[in-house]
Amino acid sequence: GGACSGNTMSFLNAEEPTVCDLIADFGIKVLWHPSLGLELGNNLQTLLWDCISGKISLDILVFEGSVVNAPNGTGEWNRFADR
Repeated sequence: GGACSGNTMSFLNAEEPTVCDLIADFGIKVLWHPSLGLELGNNLQTLLWDCISGKISLDILVFEGSVVNAPNGTGEWNRFADR
């Protein structure tokens, strides 16, 4: 989104439970995160399109930050994969 990653940094600093505890103990699978994910470019686009098409099951989507509308609501400041 249109903000810093302060929420992510706070989450990563959690102590009880830690992020590692949440992932390991509760079986959370993080598909991708802009600060933590390894996929870039075409690989990331493929991952996201697989989620949209239903090829990859997605239970929770977290959008961090503000939604930027840009001039006249065009959204032209937030673009990914030519969209």
